[in-house]
Amino acid sequence: MFEGQPIPHASYEFLAAMLLSIGLGLWATVLLRIRFEREWSLTIWTSYNIKRVWQRLADESARTGGTLTSHLLGVLAWCILGSAWALCQVDATLEGLWVGMGYGALLGVATIILRVIAAWIGGWITLAPEATERGLEIDRHMRNWLLWGLMVFCIFHLGQNIPFSSRNILWEQAVWIWWGWLTMKWLRQLQSVVHNGLPFGWGIVYLCTFEIGPTYLLFKQV
Repeated sequence: MFEGQPIPHASYEFLAAMLLSIGLGLWATVLLRIRFEREWSLTIWTSYNIKRVWQRLADESARTGGTLTSHLLGVLAWCILGSAWALCQVDATLEGLWVGMGYGALLGVATIILRVIAAWIGGWITLAPEATERGLEIDRHMRNWLLWGLMVFCIFHLGQNIPFSSRNILWEQAVWIWWGWLTMKWLRQLQSVVHNGLPFGWGIVYLCTFEIGPTYLLFKQV
């Protein structure tokens, strides 16, 4: 698939390719914590106190800088997933890892744009634009957790010398992290859209149409 020098061992080269993403992720996390208290608090609360998230969303609007920083964390998460996918290819190379990161970044940006469009369409169909907008905000805050989970995953593999023949383990573990995160995100989104006025039945339809369905199609492609 990619031309270049084959990778003799999975873990070292994978982590080397990830250093840039991890460094940027740490920088963006610190920036979020110091400069954008609203975004940081909402992200933390999504893990254990969704009612505080709803209250804060109702009381205060997002700042552009905080929104962009959160989006950056989400895109970096896709960079890590992209490199893990590239690593499990039969003819994986160091060059391929960076290409995979690029594909991941493009996919991350594309998902952000598509989710904004989906929220607008969903709000128009259900006549509950505030509910779908809240679901979109929950999606943004939950993406930060995906990056942090993948960063811990990379650090966990630091120093391990996984043979090239076993490199699929990295991709499988990354996918499990992704699916675990998706399950929590979908639950929080369903809670939020229903809380903000969307009937439960419409909430299920919204989730299946704009979240679960597209995710399943994407997973089938990779």
